Amino acid sequence: MTADFDEPLLAAGGSAAVVRSFYTACEAEDHEAAIRRLLSPGIVWHVAGENPFAGTFRGHSEVFAAMRRYAEGSQGTLRLNTQCVLGEGTHAVAVHAATAKRDGHSYSAHEIDVFHVESGTITEMWSFSEDQAATDAMWS
Repeated sequence: MTADFDEPLLAAGGSAAVVRSFYTACEAEDHEAAIRRLLSPGIVWHVAGENPFAGTFRGHSEVFAAMRRYAEGSQGTLRLNTQCVLGEGTHAVAVHAATAKRDGHSYSAHEIDVFHVESGTITEMWSFSEDQAATDAMWS
């Protein structure tokens, strides 16, 4: 599967369209290339928590390294079932049912991602869990 994006259309479609395209890009065969087109080079990616996977990541290289760590840390089991994406102006919010397995530990929680979008690209993201203690246990 390859992702094909029309950046001017995304910009015209608003922040929610950009974020929906981001989650579609995450499923693409060459997902890093597809995602890169949707992230500003100066992206700032905030992941809440008190675990080795949490933190603030800046720029494409740090964000992609963090994404690869989540995939590797979950032995490829991390799934986000996006339930809705709402957006207005330069912000969008995505609600997921997240699941993963790691070292015999199963994880399931709702997560909220908040995005700042400018000119058709994501410039900043904040990720939160409904159960931060369970999230921290999963990734520690």
